[in-house]
Amino acid sequence: MERSLATATPAPGASVETTTRDRSIDNLKVFLVIGVIVGHTTMAWTGMGTWVFDEPMVREPLLTVLSLLALFGGLFAMATFFFIAGMYTAPSLARKGVRKFLIDRAIRLGVPMLFFIILLSPVIEYADPDAAGWDRGFWAFTLHIWWPPAPGPTWFLGVLLVFSIVYALIRSVRPIRDAPRSPLRLWHLAIAALIVALSSYLVRLSIPLGTEVWRLALGQAPAWIVGFTLGVLGGEQGWYNPIPGRITGVVRRGAWLGFTALLVIGLMADNLEPYGGGGTWESMLAAAVEGIIVVAMPLWLLDLFRRKFDRQGPLGMKMSRAAFGAFVIHQLALVGLVLASHYTGWAPEVEYLLVSGLGVAVSFLIGWWLTRLPGVSRVV
Repeated sequence: MERSLATATPAPGASVETTTRDRSIDNLKVFLVIGVIVGHTTMAWTGMGTWVFDEPMVREPLLTVLSLLALFGGLFAMATFFFIAGMYTAPSLARKGVRKFLIDRAIRLGVPMLFFIILLSPVIEYADPDAAGWDRGFWAFTLHIWWPPAPGPTWFLGVLLVFSIVYALIRSVRPIRDAPRSPLRLWHLAIAALIVALSSYLVRLSIPLGTEVWRLALGQAPAWIVGFTLGVLGGEQGWYNPIPGRITGVVRRGAWLGFTALLVIGLMADNLEPYGGGGTWESMLAAAVEGIIVVAMPLWLLDLFRRKFDRQGPLGMKMSRAAFGAFVIHQLALVGLVLASHYTGWAPEVEYLLVSGLGVAVSFLIGWWLTRLPGVSRVV
């Protein structure tokens, strides 16, 4: 999610200098960034996951609807970001070579992450109610919060940088050979889903969903790795240009199957904790459903946006240009809006809707402003 959320590249994590834009991918990245912003707001008013604030929860039936949507989105959103990034990683490396590729990645991924850690995270963490007992002043708190660093949503940039380095090293040792490309097969996707399911189940024996290690939700790491790998292999093999028709039908049905299964689990389970890990049969079922969702949703969204959302007006172009900046800055914008909502005294549902809407608008406005700043615009 580097320049792809900024200027000439069409996908998170890419840095493809080209005059031809894939507007469908631009629209998809805007959709995903909006989902991240609204998702974090939803966490605050539903108690799902861990975010800066825990606000008075919205009431039923909205609480159940939002909780299920947040759960579903949380399973595939970041895997989709990694998938799209992977799609454009292979051609970027092939065009630039290892040295230039790694320098470019270090700048476009590392600099925004450092910006967040050094300048934004102290403010955000200071506003966290958990820091209410701190009495040594803001500067001392800043030094305290710098280590271990709190990357917030920019953890994605750091993990993507690691993935990019590993991929570049692999291809420097084992270059892509000039051999006939193999087409995408259903068994490729079946193996990918199986890997996600088995590895997620095993990882969550010790790191359940919702548990953070080094400030990362490592219980979902298998989905990130498989998403990136599918993107890279597709970029190398040309699997998604276009996606074969028989594949699109399968992934569409798989996406709906996964959502339906998650809906049944969410509505019927009295306690979701056993589904998060620990070697239970529930966690095995949840991992199997996640495997389907992680593989099916990115491909279905890619196909859907290419068929239905491949055009942009002036507003869409500006939003796609501002999306990367909005992603980096949105947590600060949301914290300010949530604090402001404390003075309204309005119903939780009203506060949630206002903060969600304004959070998207403010984040993208700031993101657009960042693209107008000399120097900064080269990074975002």
